Amino acid sequence: MLIVIMLAAAAALCYLLTPLFIRAAHRFGLLDYPQELKLHPKPVPFLGGMAVFVSFWTIVFAGIYTSRFFLEHSLVPPSDLHVLLSGIVSVARKIVWIFIGGAAILAVGFFDDKYRWSPLRKLLGQIAASLVLMSQGLTINLVEPLGPLGYLATFVWVLLIINAFNFIDSLDGHCAGIAIVSGMMLLWITQIIDQPFTALFLAAFTGALVGFFPYNFKPARIFLGDNGSLFIGYMMAAFTLLCRYYTPQATYATAFIPVLIFGVPLYDSVSVIAVRLYRGLPPWKGDRNHFAHRLVKMGMSDRVAVAFSFLIAIAIGHLAILLTQVDWFGASLVGIVYFFMIIIIALLEYYAARRQHFVEQLSGENKRRREDVDKAMGL
Repeated sequence: MLIVIMLAAAAALCYLLTPLFIRAAHRFGLLDYPQELKLHPKPVPFLGGMAVFVSFWTIVFAGIYTSRFFLEHSLVPPSDLHVLLSGIVSVARKIVWIFIGGAAILAVGFFDDKYRWSPLRKLLGQIAASLVLMSQGLTINLVEPLGPLGYLATFVWVLLIINAFNFIDSLDGHCAGIAIVSGMMLLWITQIIDQPFTALFLAAFTGALVGFFPYNFKPARIFLGDNGSLFIGYMMAAFTLLCRYYTPQATYATAFIPVLIFGVPLYDSVSVIAVRLYRGLPPWKGDRNHFAHRLVKMGMSDRVAVAFSFLIAIAIGHLAILLTQVDWFGASLVGIVYFFMIIIIALLEYYAARRQHFVEQLSGENKRRREDVDKAMGL
């Protein structure tokens, strides 16, 4: 019940606050203007990340304050609820540090939106936010602590997820929608493995995104901006570190649950970087070759491409949930299904790209022939 309350409260608050951020952005000129890689027809506010940030953290800190108030005034008798509220208060310090890291990454994204920071500056900000998480003992652990290797893996993982969500902010509603799907899947898993504190925290974040999404779906009235996509990536990385996935009936394969849940962002990152390197471009060089863009080139509309991505994320997310319930044989089947899903998508993209290239070549040849005929006829 508390999870539903947190999710609904955050959704309602963000839905009410987002129009205020839209008006504030127009008033202060905090707008994303059309340019080479941004084809929206008119300037659009880029303060969506701040709307999500304020809504999410308002609900979280209100929840902590309310829990402390109920405990201090003995308004809750000894019960499971009493234990839950005590746990919320006990982790308040760690949550405050996650808030500090989130505020830092939000600021990095805002300055990039406003002043177009260099990739190096953005990376340094991401590194600082990653170190904040690790300073609170949030590291990748399997069944046993990994020691120094765990810190290195955590550092790489946090940077990877931050940038993966930054990358998929390519079409209206894409990043926010994928984050909602990922959040719901993680929320489901926290219920299966009985992690109530993480579930409440995650419910507030997912709820804020749900409240924001109607304003961000095409045609978007407000963009997440880098401030939003970087913050979403940071929080998603933090949630995966807060969760512990191993259960007595499951296998070590549960360590791959986050990889499956973030299947779409990770596929987009790996594939777009591969395309850029193949073309001799640096990985950080922006273009319109992200997964959603490639779906549009296959003939889908923007909305259909975004919805198609959501369906893939939902399908892969259910594979992640299965990992909490199956033995090694079942985990192997999950891995095989995931592998062939990626192969099928990659093959569809490859042959669609070949077809488009052939059509463009044919069109170019026909144009040249018409020009030659016109020239021969003196036209």
